[in-house]
Amino acid sequence: MKRTLPLFVFLLSAAAAPAGDVLSWGRPLPADRDAKWTVSYGTFAGIDGHVHETFRAFYQATGQDEKQALAESYSFSDFGVDGSYPAFGVHYEKQWSLFSFRWDLLWISLDADATARRDYYLGLGDEISYGGHKYDHLMISAGTDFSLAFDGVWTTFGGAFAPFTLEVADAVRVTPELDLGLVLIGGQYDIDAGKPHGTTVYQNPPVDFVIGGSSSSFIGAGAPMVGAGVEVRVGPEDWIQWVTRANLGLFSYSGSTKPFSSSNHREKDFDLDFFSLSVDTSVVLPMDDATCFTVGLRLEYMDLDAEIKSKARDAAEIVAARERFDKSADFSAFSAMVYAGITF
Repeated sequence: MKRTLPLFVFLLSAAAAPAGDVLSWGRPLPADRDAKWTVSYGTFAGIDGHVHETFRAFYQATGQDEKQALAESYSFSDFGVDGSYPAFGVHYEKQWSLFSFRWDLLWISLDADATARRDYYLGLGDEISYGGHKYDHLMISAGTDFSLAFDGVWTTFGGAFAPFTLEVADAVRVTPELDLGLVLIGGQYDIDAGKPHGTTVYQNPPVDFVIGGSSSSFIGAGAPMVGAGVEVRVGPEDWIQWVTRANLGLFSYSGSTKPFSSSNHREKDFDLDFFSLSVDTSVVLPMDDATCFTVGLRLEYMDLDAEIKSKARDAAEIVAARERFDKSADFSAFSAMVYAGITF
């Protein structure tokens, strides 16, 4: 249902549009004012996320179902991530009658300090050296102060198809859109739990964890995005205009983790649903015949749900692979950005 909603909204708006002089094909716009550069500043707030261990087939296959109670859960608040964090952006848009291209780049900076509420057992992307050995798992003991930092970018390359514009009143035009784009996320995270001061063994089969230490790693992901939107433009083309755009974006995937992980990770079943809703409103102020100053506000809500499960189904295969816990994850965030720039 989620994946068909943008197309349904688009077809409904097309069917409802009356024929006649109020309907024009494409998006009417001045030939000398079809591109836009803007810069933005704002905040990411309402950040919330959880990772839950749900079920371990290994325990079931070996008659140890009572150990399912060992499943753990982590939330962003466990790591001190519960505030608002600054973001900076650069944005470009080029429009033609039927199509438009958009590029958005956001830089996000996050710093958090926390005290471990219990023993945290974490896998790492980068190794920690201790006692002449390297460890890719970290234990943060209960009561230990530690810090987390992330600096990353969120960039979107997208195109929009605008088949018609409906003039609903004098100098009031409504243009529906179909969107297709690519979202890329990447950045560096750092976790610092002091100097390493020992090791411990945890999990079944046993895994060596270093107690304390610091690690830095790069993480990244990308996905296509489909959606639908509508733009409302109020005002004459040669004077002040008020432009508001709303867009709904969706991505859904069900399959293997192979496209999203390196070759040394065991392949799993993977389900992912991502949803975003954005509203952008701005005022366009003419500076001369070919250039306008624009200032506006953009609000966006994002929501992600994911589930990772073992691919093994045969009991002997599950025992041989020592499959670990299946996991579910959810993430949501809200961003508010003010921006300014020029159209030309």
